[in-house]
Amino acid sequence: MRIASAPDGTIHIDGKVVTALDRFVASVTEIIERYTRYVIVSGYVAILFGRARGTEDIDLFVDYMDRDTFMSFSEDLLEQGFYFLNSDDIGEIYSMLCDRLAVRIAKAGRIIPNIEMTFKKDDFDRYAMSRAKRIQFDDIRFFVSPIELQIPYKLYLGSDKDIEDAVYLWMLFRETLDGDLLRMFMERLQVRGEPYGIEV
Repeated sequence: MRIASAPDGTIHIDGKVVTALDRFVASVTEIIERYTRYVIVSGYVAILFGRARGTEDIDLFVDYMDRDTFMSFSEDLLEQGFYFLNSDDIGEIYSMLCDRLAVRIAKAGRIIPNIEMTFKKDDFDRYAMSRAKRIQFDDIRFFVSPIELQIPYKLYLGSDKDIEDAVYLWMLFRETLDGDLLRMFMERLQVRGEPYGIEV
């Protein structure tokens, strides 16, 4: 697998084995894109770039949708064979999002894998969405949070799995990262990378 950046900033992953999980995420994000912007964050970002570990949920957040737009999105989602795990009441699902709660989307008849979706809610979310990186492989395109934010965020979460994700992303991208940006997010999240070999 080879990772290369194009002049327009797109990150191309050549030689990636496209998994059923990748196809599932693509099938949901294709629908989301018809109605609003999204950005993928957390563990799936590392998996996308080849980290060998499983995950049951894929975290992403979206721009705010008004009620009518969300109802149209939900109808499209249901017609394409997906459902919300949280409730059959779409009005209740929308209220959860407005209350800054996550809702989960899965293929009909399945529980995992699922998309954990929230409305963007803070400065970190807004930055991730405004500076989202476009990832291209095979016939799939995703938008993911900048790596300079993902590494500190993973250290902030602090579980063994999260720290391993952070180290993996650091080893993969350390030659191309914006050191000042990485340092800024580490300071804002009050985390240190040195104990794990992440030097900024």
